[in-house]
Amino acid sequence: MKAWIINRYGGQEVLEFSNIEKPEIKVGKILVEVHSVSLNPYDYKIRNGIAKIMTGNKFPIVLGGDFAGVVVESKDKKGSFTPGQEVYGFANIFFREQGALAEFTSISPKYVRLLPKNVSLLNACAIPSAGLTALNGLQKCGDYKNKKVLINGATGGIGHLATQIVVAKGGIVTAVCSTKNVELAKELGASKVIDYNTNNIFDDNDLYDVIYDAAAKLTYSQVKKHLNKSGTYCTTQEGIKVNAQSILSVFNSRSSMSLSSFRGKMEDFEELETLMSSNGVKPYFKNAFTFDEVDKAFELLENGGFIGKLVIKVKE
Repeated sequence: MKAWIINRYGGQEVLEFSNIEKPEIKVGKILVEVHSVSLNPYDYKIRNGIAKIMTGNKFPIVLGGDFAGVVVESKDKKGSFTPGQEVYGFANIFFREQGALAEFTSISPKYVRLLPKNVSLLNACAIPSAGLTALNGLQKCGDYKNKKVLINGATGGIGHLATQIVVAKGGIVTAVCSTKNVELAKELGASKVIDYNTNNIFDDNDLYDVIYDAAAKLTYSQVKKHLNKSGTYCTTQEGIKVNAQSILSVFNSRSSMSLSSFRGKMEDFEELETLMSSNGVKPYFKNAFTFDEVDKAFELLENGGFIGKLVIKVKE
């Protein structure tokens, strides 16, 4: 089968479009014919070797976490999947599972779900990592009905889904984005848009019930004075420092801080699927790359400058 692999860690130059053996299905796994894949920042970080303690040094490594496709064969012990079913999910490359940038992948069904009603395979592949990350953080910030929410990075991979989720839950969104994305932010449901190229985010002195930093650019010390009493700052930032700030925020009587990270519990998938099927939450991407253009997609992923998600059609 054809697959995008690396035979060593490194930059863009280590990506190879190659023919490798089709995976054998083992007990407890399902074999999926991959139709579409979306890229996330962790994909190029894995390629660079940042997580090699987890991903190991057994090459070749097939990249690509988020996917959608059709079940070809199932040895799932629970019998949850049968051949012919359309599915989407997450290949856990961090635990040395084969990635999805291949014509077929043999994976654990732990993070695999049946395709939701009214959702295409192309849209479904763009949802898992970004959607579950957004949902995880937003769940920690309480009820959104008529609440004022500022979303920084509102048109990015995580932010454009967070914007839609908050709107679907009845929140009033102020979106922060660049000039070229102002109209998209309005289409996503934002009631107000702040163009960070021409305005300071907090020039208007508005107070918010929630400030969600999808762009991971702000700090708690910057935003806490712009929160209403009992307001929450939630960030996608990672690391020891931000974890410590989150813990220390419990001693602030006026506001709090929480972290938004990937979580793949079944109830999270179920909530996300309801938001997609019944509330119209969907990923935004300009054009899908073809399977032989994955190197171009990786280059754009690493350099930035794109809107929403980067999606690849593996099977036309």
